[in-house]
Amino acid sequence: MATAVPPPQAPEANAGSPDAFAEFSDKLRRAWELALHPPKIEVGQTPADVVLQEGRMRLLHYHCPPNVRKEGRPPVLCVYALINKPYIMDLQPGLSVVESLLARGLDVYLIDWGTPNQLDKDLTLHDYVNGYVARSVEAVQRETGLQQIHILGYCMGGTFSAMYTAQHPENVRTLALMAAPLDFDTRSSYLNIWAHAPGFDAWKIARTYGLLPPEFFNSAFGMLDPLRTNYLKFKDLLERMDDRPFVENFLRMEKWTNDGIPMAGPTYAEFIDKGYQRNLLIKGEWTLDGERRPVELSNLTMPLATIVGLKDNLVPPESTERVLDHVGSKDTTKFQFPGGHIGLSVSRRAHQELWPRYADWVLARSRGSTTSDRPASPNAGAGRAKPTRPPARPPRTRRPGRPANRRRKNA
Repeated sequence: MATAVPPPQAPEANAGSPDAFAEFSDKLRRAWELALHPPKIEVGQTPADVVLQEGRMRLLHYHCPPNVRKEGRPPVLCVYALINKPYIMDLQPGLSVVESLLARGLDVYLIDWGTPNQLDKDLTLHDYVNGYVARSVEAVQRETGLQQIHILGYCMGGTFSAMYTAQHPENVRTLALMAAPLDFDTRSSYLNIWAHAPGFDAWKIARTYGLLPPEFFNSAFGMLDPLRTNYLKFKDLLERMDDRPFVENFLRMEKWTNDGIPMAGPTYAEFIDKGYQRNLLIKGEWTLDGERRPVELSNLTMPLATIVGLKDNLVPPESTERVLDHVGSKDTTKFQFPGGHIGLSVSRRAHQELWPRYADWVLARSRGSTTSDRPASPNAGAGRAKPTRPPARPPRTRRPGRPANRRRKNA
């Protein structure tokens, strides 16, 4: 039986024509000019004061917009990861989580970890959770006069937030875990697979580096989606060279992507070993340095929300959402967004759909609560676990009743 052979396809119209070549050459020329003379871009533009500083860490308190009621706004402490700068939550006007929450009646604080140096190379997870995070909570309590605050933890900062809250549930009114690695027993992300590679020794890496450089992490994250990282995003830029808002947003994202910070070796090794390799948090066996009792997720009895990107290739949704099977809360909510790990904070759709819902969730759980409205006691925070080794610089203190030394944030 004879087989029909399809006729040859005509080449794409104008492909290889002088006009097409001239257009492509013009795009390349403008791309080269952009690389040589990029437009000035700003990040982290929402005004804020520094209300606490320890070593490299600063706690920022953002200014209330002039058209928003200043009294009675629930305080939300944002805890970001140790990798890259936290201004991804305040990237630019219109695409800022901080701005969105302020506009909807919340009082926003954010931990800026700063850039660690050799003085910080021995910091552990205990130093971050029961040191920096704990004293940031105390600072928010002092600033607001409230015993309980709301915590929003993003990525690794979500893991820190869950650990802190499980140890100090009396200080937290609601907890939101955003793209947070909590149940590490998943093979939906290459990070989880790589951590189980034969011979992979996180402690040996920590000892070798001391302070892990940002390039160490950037190379790994780039391999999660090498086609997008090395080709597709630049192809998109080339095709939209005349779209100035797109170009400026592209450059902001490139700035943030390449604006990484080092990480203390012991912090890295413990997170990989106890998290990715042994999954001790979900098992109820993760103990922080200097403590005998493990972190107990069943202590999370306050209203709790998970916020996930359904296309997240860094922290799969199940890594965050499975924590709900282990907490003691009877008021749990899932916020699911059809985007990726970073899209949760910078996509226009997220600011139209996700963050108004989260703000309403916080506000609804702040009204009529005698617990969250109770003023903080003068000894708030007394008896908390203290780090076995202090951070690089001792905490700043002030006498009772003395006004805080507030400083304007540098954008």
